[in-house]
Amino acid sequence: MTNQITTVSSMFSTPYLTNAEFKQAPTAVDVDDLVGGGTQAINDQELTNVIARASSWIDSHCGQVLAATTDTESMRSRISRQGMLTVHPRYSPVSEVVSLSYGPYPQIMTSVDVSQLWIEPESITFPIQGYSASFLGPIQFSGSYSANQEQFVTFTYVNGYANTVLTASVSASATSLPVQDLSGFMPGQRFQIFDGSSTEICTVASTFVPASGAGNVTLAAHPAYSHATGMAVSALPPAVKQAAIYITSAILKARGNASLVMASLTPNQVQSTNPASVNDLNAAWDILKPFRRIR
Repeated sequence: MTNQITTVSSMFSTPYLTNAEFKQAPTAVDVDDLVGGGTQAINDQELTNVIARASSWIDSHCGQVLAATTDTESMRSRISRQGMLTVHPRYSPVSEVVSLSYGPYPQIMTSVDVSQLWIEPESITFPIQGYSASFLGPIQFSGSYSANQEQFVTFTYVNGYANTVLTASVSASATSLPVQDLSGFMPGQRFQIFDGSSTEICTVASTFVPASGAGNVTLAAHPAYSHATGMAVSALPPAVKQAAIYITSAILKARGNASLVMASLTPNQVQSTNPASVNDLNAAWDILKPFRRIR
């Protein structure tokens, strides 16, 4: 029998922008000639590649995938004096716990009822069964667990912000949205469909059952507009979208190491960096500070 390493998301996620979103942003970047002599399709593909790299930069800088993912972790934790077992997942914010098991040994694990868990953005707490608050003299539990006793814990959870695209066109009379990934959508949650002048905010129906993978997000009300396949459907904070725009712009503005800068009519200086790119990156890093993982 083999043993396996903890399963966590790789440092890559669904791109945080679509080509259409970047083209509509006021960046003053020409995206129609990214590849010299390339067709529109070739240039669009390269823009897609750059956006993917920018999104990966964001995840690397933040130390976590900001888009919603489902991850499984294993760790050790201790029972508090109040009889609570608390774990701090690698990624946040936590939106759902799929399963959790704990035990004094890896071979002896007990599955818990996840409906009894207390979920906070960066932690998961479970009251240990058999705990009693009664004590005589120094605190001592009457159950089978003692304070500070180490436990082996494994859990699967959903974290991050819903971020996906439509897999089919929808009309203004739609009652649900077909999307590439349901991860991160929760009943009553608000999110946006990014579609130019038809961009709108929608709400997930209270009857929606959280899931992952391709499927349909049930809506609390009909959308105001029709939307085409490939439109971004996301609950990402707008600040993260703006950071993705800045980083994509910075990559596209990057100069070669032998570019010539003309201060007058005669090339007189070799410059390896573009000040505009540096400004974009600095702005992006400032925006992303609240989203960085605390280790």
